[in-house]
Amino acid sequence: MIGLVSLSGCVTAVSDACPTLYKYTQEMQNQAADELEALPEGSALAVMIGHYGVVRNEIRACRGSKWATTGNGSSASP
Repeated sequence: MIGLVSLSGCVTAVSDACPTLYKYTQEMQNQAADELEALPEGSALAVMIGHYGVVRNEIRACRGSKWATTGNGSSASP
């Protein structure tokens, strides 16, 4: 028991389990949207980008962001 108490004093930093959510300028977002629309029907890249959107929303939820979507996929805030 004494060993456990002494080990707890060694912990100095708290780890953030939520990944970083990169921010993109509006200009870059507009360019990405244009490029996404230009992809051919059934593009694997379009599917992967959709998955990336889900991951970004999960990061927002992890961080407690008001911008996370609700369970139905709609935005909780504009």
